[in-house]
Amino acid sequence: MTLQIPGRLYLADQHGTLTTPQSSRRSVFSFGPYQDAQRPAAGRLLALNEETLAGGHQLVLPASQAAHCLVLPLTGAVGCGDALSQELVQVEAVWAGLVSAGHQLVLSNPYAEEAVSFLHIWLALDASLAAQPQATTVAYTFQQVESGLAELVSTPDLRLSLGRFGGRQEDVYRLHDTEALFFAYVLAGAFEVEGRLLHPNDGLALWQVQQVELEALSNNALVLVLEVSQ
Repeated sequence: MTLQIPGRLYLADQHGTLTTPQSSRRSVFSFGPYQDAQRPAAGRLLALNEETLAGGHQLVLPASQAAHCLVLPLTGAVGCGDALSQELVQVEAVWAGLVSAGHQLVLSNPYAEEAVSFLHIWLALDASLAAQPQATTVAYTFQQVESGLAELVSTPDLRLSLGRFGGRQEDVYRLHDTEALFFAYVLAGAFEVEGRLLHPNDGLALWQVQQVELEALSNNALVLVLEVSQ
């Protein structure tokens, strides 16, 4: 008998939502005004949010603790940084920065009328490492992420991969740290991940795993994978 890997599903219709005249947000975990005792952080993975920001507006997101932040534009460019300095991050790039406790991450829409959508992901960081906030942008191409997972960001305690799959295409993600958290978030299409069925905006956390099998159940299926050392 095959033993099922310990894990938890985060279904899209149970995510927290926040809508204002400026933006709309879907939160996998408790974040900002959305707080749910049933949706705590998954270890060091504090938050994963999908945000749509109206034209000409910005978000000011305070950090209650030192955090490593990733921003992945989905449609349109996003300004990333703080109130004094912004870097314009295009689609086909990932912005990674450190935000010290008590400081703010500022995300802005550079277009006057068009909305943009993006992911912003927050991971707990040792406060000593965030004493001097710094940021980097990693570029990739859509060709890189076709036909399987491609690693876009790699640090000693974090790896981010993205992949677009054809129907019934499979891949195996092998963890570099078997004590790390594996987290998958489906951006488009449907997947089966270690026997769990995932639809758009569903998330899956797995623990105590050495490798994870993924199979796309539809064409142009897009999935984000995080490996987070705990």
